[in-house]
Amino acid sequence: MKDLVKFLLVFVLALSVILPLSSPVAEAKQTSYLMNTKKLYTYKQGAASDKSATSYTLEFWKKSNGYNHWSTIPEDSIIEGFGFGEHETKDGLYTNDIKILAYPVKKGKSWKDGDSNYEIRAVNWTITTPVGTFKNVIEVRETLKKLGYRTSFYAPGVGLVLETSKTKHTKGKTITDLTLVKLKNK
Repeated sequence: MKDLVKFLLVFVLALSVILPLSSPVAEAKQTSYLMNTKKLYTYKQGAASDKSATSYTLEFWKKSNGYNHWSTIPEDSIIEGFGFGEHETKDGLYTNDIKILAYPVKKGKSWKDGDSNYEIRAVNWTITTPVGTFKNVIEVRETLKKLGYRTSFYAPGVGLVLETSKTKHTKGKTITDLTLVKLKNK
């Protein structure tokens, strides 16, 4: 009888350790698509191969009210002072209070924010830019009624790596709006 009690006690103890590990509370944290605050991001406005396209570099400025604030570095006089706030919640990734990516990430997931409709169109792209090759990239399409759409590609732990659009202004052609061309440590 003592052996049975010992066995049951060990079994219950083992279950109390194992069960919490498999509960929803202990699930892996959502993959982050926030920009890395320890990096400088250089984007080209257009395709990486476009020699006439302008570039700008963003750096993390400060954290305030839950937002990571990004700004162009002073050397980028073309768009000096450009900046935005970015934050992430369990519901998604936001830029200046606009939900640009809904969590949990799932192909076909859609949401609306303001006049824009968004949809996650793919969750496993591999995208190559001058920075390198990014895997498990998320494709998000933003559609504006009567105007067209913009497609953004987000890499885990990096953020936006590529952005294209097809609007009435592009005469039905898909063009590259932004390309991540450099990513370096601060």
